[in-house]
Amino acid sequence: VYMVVYPEDWQEIILGDVAPLRGGFAFSSDRYTKLGIPIVRITNILPDGSVGGDFVYYSESADDRSYVLTDKSLLIAMSGATTGKVATLSCRKEDKYYQNQRVGYFQKNESNDYTFISYLVKSSLFSAQIKDVLVAGAQPNVSPKDINSFKFYIPPRIEEQQAIASVLSDFDEHINNFIKLIEKKKAIRDGALEDLVSGRTRIK
Repeated sequence: VYMVVYPEDWQEIILGDVAPLRGGFAFSSDRYTKLGIPIVRITNILPDGSVGGDFVYYSESADDRSYVLTDKSLLIAMSGATTGKVATLSCRKEDKYYQNQRVGYFQKNESNDYTFISYLVKSSLFSAQIKDVLVAGAQPNVSPKDINSFKFYIPPRIEEQQAIASVLSDFDEHINNFIKLIEKKKAIRDGALEDLVSGRTRIK
């Protein structure tokens, strides 16, 4: 057991005040199309924190403001096997997706840095609160009301939030580059081993 000590000027906030969770739309499966706007369903929120997999499509609506998603949208699975899993949508800035029901979208607030919020909801502090409110059963689920009530301490100044997010982003970049280097070296090793086994390369 340990206690987290925050700087004196950090303030306790309720998540719903800085990034209120928006519910999705109940699209009719019999109106899915072969082409159109991809719909982000729970199955598209992947364990690695990305959005992908097989999408279904829907015809573009004239007024879709209440369920449209764009690049860098921060999403959460509200039910199913991945309940509580947070993912970031990555796409071209001109693209758009639709948000299905039981997929939550953390809305942006101009007073707070959205990248900082993304690290907040992907943290162990967030996961611990998810576990406290998780409704177990045949299909686990959480409610927007529960998630909006989560409490955190954050710096009140957006400039400080941006600075923290920048440092964490740099860490992520270094880690990803290191992982790519390891994978590249493994591929070289495996290739050399295959050559040795097949007799194409001889040790001198």
